[in-house]
Amino acid sequence: MKLITRSRAVVATVVASLAVLPGLAFAQPHHDAAGKGAAAPRKVAIDFAAVAGGKPVSCARPITGLGTTSRTARLTDLRFYVADVQLLRKGGGAVDVTLPTDSEWGYAKGDAAVTLIDLENGTGSCAVEGTKGMNAVVRGTVPKGRYVGVRYSVSVPDSLNHTDLTTTPAPLNNAAMAWSWQAGRKFMKVEVSEDGGPAWGSKTYFVHVGSTGCKGNPAAGEKAGCSLPNRDEVTLRTFDPARQKIVLDLRVLLAGVDVAGNAGSMEGMASMEGMSAMGGCMSSTASPDCGPIFRALGMRLGTRETTTQTAFRVVGR
Repeated sequence: MKLITRSRAVVATVVASLAVLPGLAFAQPHHDAAGKGAAAPRKVAIDFAAVAGGKPVSCARPITGLGTTSRTARLTDLRFYVADVQLLRKGGGAVDVTLPTDSEWGYAKGDAAVTLIDLENGTGSCAVEGTKGMNAVVRGTVPKGRYVGVRYSVSVPDSLNHTDLTTTPAPLNNAAMAWSWQAGRKFMKVEVSEDGGPAWGSKTYFVHVGSTGCKGNPAAGEKAGCSLPNRDEVTLRTFDPARQKIVLDLRVLLAGVDVAGNAGSMEGMASMEGMSAMGGCMSSTASPDCGPIFRALGMRLGTRETTTQTAFRVVGR
């Protein structure tokens, strides 16, 4: 017994001596190499929805009160990409939301990450170009902490935007979101159609937001660049993902335009899209409807400036 006790005392003395030697550290459970706590990341889900005023928007029912002439319409498409998502810390600062690597709706490569929000279900008035699958959530992880707000961009990061649709993983391989210029993407695609009342100038009103003024053909090995990226920045300083969601209000988005106006408000765009004259905005600086729509999204048409957006807001779940 005395021998065992003496041996334990010797071991204890050696351990205590080694612990004070410079440059030598012992691994501790739940700590990183620097001795700081390595807390597991926290899962976060940021929900999106579409409304018109206070009413939910879907492919199954008419939407009322749209545009300067308060028209009734049917939704035919509603999808947009969300990038650069951050949660705002209580007390200041922000952290990136890290996306999973195996998501059908999200993709990340290097520092660039994007999620497709798809709020149409391919039925009813959305049956022509829609798809059955839907996604209303940005999913990811953040470090544990106290967060009070959110920031994001309705866009596709430049390094992911001008890529081959046929070889790029989901959700960047979505043909409905393909943009004919330099193999880019539509950042936002909102389409509403007449609802059987008085005929519109163009049966469908199109809102397609994406980068313009692009040069360089990726298919020929060239790097594409766009003089007008048309990337907004949405900051919602009060947001709790556990209790709230973010809504895109179509009444606000379209408040400054006549959705039933004369076809040709996108004059000059037909040759670029391979289509006849239509009503709406396809991000052209020549389109009179793009100005108010861009302002609602927090951008100044024809510039790289961002402003305060009004189309997105926070509501309770």
